[in-house]
Amino acid sequence: MRKALKLFKIIQTVSNENRHKNGLKRLGRGYFEAHRINPYNPLSYILIPITLIVGIFCFGFIGFWKEADLRNPFKWN
Repeated sequence: MRKALKLFKIIQTVSNENRHKNGLKRLGRGYFEAHRINPYNPLSYILIPITLIVGIFCFGFIGFWKEADLRNPFKWN
């Protein structure tokens, strides 16, 4: 699934090692790669409601909020 999202440019991935070698600051939490949902891709705004619906269907309302990552998906994490 992640490969398909990267293929359609919905999820962006940046290597922090290459940024550090080029003298740029690390993005996100400083891990090897930083990921985010592409804010300029219209499919990103379709993916978020679908994820909410499927998550509530699978886990229920209370279980979904326990499993959900509530950080901003458009910032590098």
